[in-house]
Amino acid sequence: MITVLRVMPSLSVKPFLARSLIIGAISTASILFGLVPNLQHPTSGFTLDFNTAAYAQSISDEEVISYARSVLAIEPFRQAAYEQIKQITGSSNVPQIACHRPSSLNELPSNIRQIAIDYCNQAISIVESNSLTISRFNEITVAHQSDSTLSERIQQIILQLQ
Repeated sequence: MITVLRVMPSLSVKPFLARSLIIGAISTASILFGLVPNLQHPTSGFTLDFNTAAYAQSISDEEVISYARSVLAIEPFRQAAYEQIKQITGSSNVPQIACHRPSSLNELPSNIRQIAIDYCNQAISIVESNSLTISRFNEITVAHQSDSTLSERIQQIILQLQ
């Protein structure tokens, strides 16, 4: 028996592997930052762009309702915390409170830090009682800032709930 072996054209593994690793790293970083990578191969060359459209497409009606309920329930606590901090600082220049970044809470002056921590704990409790995780709530927040259709959906639900 005679076996004929066809030799595959030689492929350089190193450039292929390097390219794959770079694309994988960019894709992973993009998704972690809430962006969706899109690699296109038009006739003029490759293009890579990022957008947040995938979040808006994947947000269910139930999540929009839960998000709207959370926002409505959190708002009085946010306003109260804002007013307390404004009175303590004697200024309308109230520092931003980023509950998802504990380091930002630690950077606040000690006389307003506890107010911010209490507000954040209340907000977290409200979000979770409305069947959302904090990360999902934040994803929806980011998505609605760049997606007018999602913003309209949320506003419609808020108006219905009020």
